Amino acid sequence: MKSRLIKERYVRGSLIPVITQVLWGFAFLCLCFTCFLIILELQHLSDRKSTNGEVISYVESHETARFHPKIRFKDQQGIVHDFIDGTGATAPLYVVGTIVQVDYHPLYPNIAEMTTLYYRWGSSFAVLSMATLCWFMGSRFTYRVKT
Repeated sequence: MKSRLIKERYVRGSLIPVITQVLWGFAFLCLCFTCFLIILELQHLSDRKSTNGEVISYVESHETARFHPKIRFKDQQGIVHDFIDGTGATAPLYVVGTIVQVDYHPLYPNIAEMTTLYYRWGSSFAVLSMATLCWFMGSRFTYRVKT
């Protein structure tokens, strides 16, 4: 007995095969996950304050062979804090002395991170791109049926 859920369907003169339904279903799930990631990031940002910081040096991680920037910033009370950012690269990305945006927790300023577009929104953009790709790939398998 064939499943009623998985079968080719006809919608407004178009044949929608099973592969299209699977790809569109995956695209819908990716879109939902993108919304979840955006909400999670916005909630994370709502707990933070933003200020400018200065890259004062780099620390090389011997385990990963990556350079992590050491950043200095002042919080709302004017207290200076230094931290080593978790994002690293195989070569230093910023010149020492470069001003960067820093997000920190107002109650715990030592919990800070450098704000970059990729670090902040990269995962949301990647999952949204995957949803778009699956949607278009699924669309390639639909056929117009002449009645």
